[in-house]
Amino acid sequence: MATTINSDLPAPPARRMLEIKEALSGGERRFDLERWFWTPEVVVGRWVAPADNRFGLAQGAYSWGVWWSNRPYGAYRIHKPDGSLRLYRLDVLEDACFEEMDEGFAVRWRDLLLDVLITPDGEVEIEDEDEVAAAIEAQELGAAQRWRIDWVRAAVQSHTPTFIGRIDRAVDDAIRSVRQLQDL
Repeated sequence: MATTINSDLPAPPARRMLEIKEALSGGERRFDLERWFWTPEVVVGRWVAPADNRFGLAQGAYSWGVWWSNRPYGAYRIHKPDGSLRLYRLDVLEDACFEEMDEGFAVRWRDLLLDVLITPDGEVEIEDEDEVAAAIEAQELGAAQRWRIDWVRAAVQSHTPTFIGRIDRAVDDAIRSVRQLQDL
């Protein structure tokens, strides 16, 4: 399976954005990202790992975040510091919205617990099934939320290359747009 690796990236844009991830319980986590691409349909941001980050990534590793306004998932394409592809990760989400706030632009979404990991060679691992089961048992997930979880779970297992291609295209388009702006 061919995947793109961006070892020749243009300088990152000076624009910033927030990723706001809301938990089912109501809490939230915020991440400050470089804002590479922003339209009403898709947003692409990049986070570069500092030393001693909570995700255990090496300093200089980076993660492209991609969110679509009409898809029940957001995606991350995670690279090692040398630019080589490490992993794809999908979060099942609800209510993704792209908004302008006092702090700048933000992508806000509710985390529906299930995560999908895809290796560069296309192997799929589904994580947090136990959290989903516990939330269903506690009646914290409604029918529409369960449908989103079930749809992503089934779709990624049968159409993994489609998901990878969609993520790669969004990231490549974002890089190309920044490069074109810098060439003006």
